[in-house]
Amino acid sequence: MQNPVMQRIGMAMAAMRNPAAFVKQQFPDVPDSMLNNPQQILGYLQQTRGIGNDQIQQILGQYPMGG
Repeated sequence: MQNPVMQRIGMAMAAMRNPAAFVKQQFPDVPDSMLNNPQQILGYLQQTRGIGNDQIQQILGQYPMGG
């Protein structure tokens, strides 16, 4: 068995290689027509899961983007 950190790294790498498959695996109800549009996916998840903008900003703040 791999340790939990290595498992999470493996999941992240798989998600980067094929983000549409990752989204479909985690959220099977997301329509196929929006799988290549992160903004549409985010909007859909906000509508169907009751996620607020403040929650999204909080999550995004935990993972700053390098530039």
